[in-house]
Amino acid sequence: MQPRQENREEQEKRVRASLTPTKRCFVGAGLVPALLSAIPFLLLASAAHAAVTPADAPALKRAIAAQKGHVVLVNFWATWCGPCVAEFPAIVKAGQKYRAQGLAVIAVSADSAKDLHTKVEPFLAKQGATFPAYLEKSADPEDFINALDPTWQGDLPRTFIYDRQGRRVKTLTGEQTAQSLAAAITPYLRRPARTR
Repeated sequence: MQPRQENREEQEKRVRASLTPTKRCFVGAGLVPALLSAIPFLLLASAAHAAVTPADAPALKRAIAAQKGHVVLVNFWATWCGPCVAEFPAIVKAGQKYRAQGLAVIAVSADSAKDLHTKVEPFLAKQGATFPAYLEKSADPEDFINALDPTWQGDLPRTFIYDRQGRRVKTLTGEQTAQSLAAAITPYLRRPARTR
């Protein structure tokens, strides 16, 4: 007799139980269902019109790699995450302020697929986000997180900075301000891309 397979509720309970109280605070109730869902990535073509592109962690890595030659800020967030919502205007402003100097911004939402049209897209439009935005897709949240950073516990917000050669050079945890983002970004914007 084969062992019984966990259903989605059992998977969520197991993942939630594995989180420490601190991680639960950062992760929030919505991340586990969002990560367990077969959620297609959301590529936001413009603030008013969104196109859905199926993708996973490897696809996100390809999107980051496609920005080689730019400094890339990748922000992981959710509409249910208070610090994420508070930080998001600073992300948008950094994208606008440093675009001409070579900054590319990518946002990755951990919201549930059911909130895509009612919460995620309206939030991005209200914020004036014109950079690519994705809705994370993963059958197992640990696989997605570990594919991006094995030391990451899944806390939100989380921001990765990649240099012009595509190497991750900074990891920012928790809510960032315009000043902390500038301090993390500007040293890499000053460095030109190396040619091979």
